Amino acid sequence: MTSKRNLVGLAWPALTDFFLELGQPEYRAKQLMEWIYQHNVGDFSQMSNFPKELRQKLEETAVVGAGEVVARQVAADGTTKLAIAFSEDRIVECVILRYHYGVTLCLSSQVGCKMGCAFCASGLGGFVDNLTTAEIIEQIWQANQELAAQGLRVGHLVYMGMGEPLDNYPQVIESIRFANNPATFNIGMRNITVSTSGVVPGIRQLAEENLPLTLSISLHAPLDYLRDQIMPINQRYPLTELMLAVRDYARTSRRRVTFEYILLAGFNDQLIHAEKLASLLAGIIANVNVIPYNEVPGLPWQAPSDKQIRFFLRALEARGVTATLRRELGPEIEAACGQLRRRLQGEE
Repeated sequence: MTSKRNLVGLAWPALTDFFLELGQPEYRAKQLMEWIYQHNVGDFSQMSNFPKELRQKLEETAVVGAGEVVARQVAADGTTKLAIAFSEDRIVECVILRYHYGVTLCLSSQVGCKMGCAFCASGLGGFVDNLTTAEIIEQIWQANQELAAQGLRVGHLVYMGMGEPLDNYPQVIESIRFANNPATFNIGMRNITVSTSGVVPGIRQLAEENLPLTLSISLHAPLDYLRDQIMPINQRYPLTELMLAVRDYARTSRRRVTFEYILLAGFNDQLIHAEKLASLLAGIIANVNVIPYNEVPGLPWQAPSDKQIRFFLRALEARGVTATLRRELGPEIEAACGQLRRRLQGEE
């Protein structure tokens, strides 16, 4: 949206080069990072330890943040969904979630999605582009801007927004390392979760990174013929291949793996499905997040009844599976990922 240099998400070497081009010493880059990431300041005029001439030069040549929050939805429980536009056709969503242990940000890694999952709003408009590292990082910065007045900051990240994180692997990994840096957001690796629909090469590559983050698998069906119907990626990486990669990841990382399981009424919520799911996860240190479906206009799926949800949970627990029911936050806003973006672009 501007030809000026965006300083949010700019890596240290590029940031120091930028200040050197302005005839400034390297320590100015450190001061700028403190203003942006520690103090949530995006206005150069407020950066009081910069000379007036430098502040004027920054105003002429740079911006703090290239995106614009074009829509915001706030629920009664404080859950906040932001739509951030980086250009007219590059709109993404992120969601601020408040828990007793702190603030979590669910952030996007792509504009749209290639995966084509049958129950998801993110891919209904097709795939547009990968987000850059800076665009991923800016979601965190914009969320902290929203939280600043309450004295809060994002302390946990979940890459579960729009897009498939492992389909944009280099930028996602770079953004994770950037967010973990004590000089930026200082978000601990153990507070970061990366979700995937089952990109097996990406899972294996992630294992080699040796990062103590949490891997989350969007599973949603315990049998190939069912998963084929709702997740096209299963035809490329079927359950046998996926679970072998997950088992290798769990063994290498020594970390608990999370499995996301959206309950779709009459499709994957019966006793046989709980039994097959328990069998599939046997021997893995895992947790299953059971998620009642968030209904999307135009899609045929519905959430099961509360009774059926409880039945499914009990069936898993009776078979030794650690399972939790994901607490619904912000039920009155367009909670399913991609819905707000579709409305803004007139696709609903």
